[in-house]
Amino acid sequence: MTDPGAAAAAVATAHRAHWSTVLAATVALTRDLDLAEDSVQEAYAQALETWERSGVPENPAGWLTTAARRRALDVMRRAQTLQRKLPLLVWDGAGDGVEDEDEDGDEDEHPGHRRIEDESVPVVLDERLRLIFLAAHPALAPTSRIVLTLRLVGGLSTEQIAAAFLVQTSTMAARLTRAKKRIRLSRIPCRVPPAEELDSRLVDVLDVLSVLLATGAGSGGAAPGPAPEGSGSRAAVLDTVVHTLEVLVDLLPGRTEPRGLLAQALLLRARASTRTGARGRPIALAEQDRAQWDRELIDRADRLVVGALAQGGRGPYLLQGAIAACVAVPARHEDIDWREVVELYDALLVHWPTAIVQLARVVAISEADGAAAALADLEPLAEELDAHRPFHVIRGELLSRLGEHDRAVPAFRAALERPGGEGESDLLRELLRTS
Repeated sequence: MTDPGAAAAAVATAHRAHWSTVLAATVALTRDLDLAEDSVQEAYAQALETWERSGVPENPAGWLTTAARRRALDVMRRAQTLQRKLPLLVWDGAGDGVEDEDEDGDEDEHPGHRRIEDESVPVVLDERLRLIFLAAHPALAPTSRIVLTLRLVGGLSTEQIAAAFLVQTSTMAARLTRAKKRIRLSRIPCRVPPAEELDSRLVDVLDVLSVLLATGAGSGGAAPGPAPEGSGSRAAVLDTVVHTLEVLVDLLPGRTEPRGLLAQALLLRARASTRTGARGRPIALAEQDRAQWDRELIDRADRLVVGALAQGGRGPYLLQGAIAACVAVPARHEDIDWREVVELYDALLVHWPTAIVQLARVVAISEADGAAAALADLEPLAEELDAHRPFHVIRGELLSRLGEHDRAVPAFRAALERPGGEGESDLLRELLRTS
């Protein structure tokens, strides 16, 4: 008999590592997201009991996949008539060994039934990609893509997703239900895009993961400010982003953009302990203790960026990863090559000529060329970014560095009037009290 704590830890580890793999294999059998999810959850519950009694299997993913598919197959056989009348996922099965069901076929057969016999390879690579591309399909609303990625790919519970986005669990449950219904009724195909569509569809996936990365980092996303429950959920969101990007990098080695976004995620994780201080107050980059950063993660991110650039990648997510690496790799803040950072922002603006990117470039200009040059580049953004708190914070800081405190105070006051994290608001209030 295995120690209960060890069995529970093994199940938790298997959930983090294999949820999407097990779900993808089960969806391949059921073509029904709800049934597949229920079956996978049952498999993990069964694992908790069985592994405590019989020990952790050598291949946890294979064990869980087999248990989930057997449970799903049993449900489908018991409700065969009803199941045949329900709308199923459209399965583009060319070359994957799954035949579409013939209308006059034997009722004992179902698409993918024979997959239950293949326990040695619980899921083919395409099936994991199918799930990722299905969750981020452009026919779904942006919010639906985000929550489906967390649920289907990351395995987060409805409660965890709701906490990360600061909404009621019932509200998030309704969003998930609507998203799945849209997939079924709209017959959105569960497939890996063909070669000619892959790059454009990959951008859809990366856009979703980028939003989730901001949410997981707690940096102006959907869940700002310190919140014990939400913070734990945001950490789970960040884990989902990292894991999904690792899958994409693994399965699409010829694409450089996933490596750029993965580098960003790893660098955020490497710096996580130093980005905020007491009461959730943000700590400026120059004041963060680099000795506490995870150098192993930083080195891994740097290798991803360097390798992707050497391969010829110049996409926006890779450029962002390169910028993040330029800032994080040096052992001292004083050693950052801000001129290189500015040049990378110039290249990024070719892809994304937005005011937000220009604002980030202003920060690099302030380090490379001084506050006066940065302020000159900042002022033309005033109208477009007036509702954006970071604009006013940056403007106040630049004016303070130039000694123009009479103009800096109204800028900080304007920043406090804009929405943002409570930790940052606390810092702004103190700054105004001492000005």
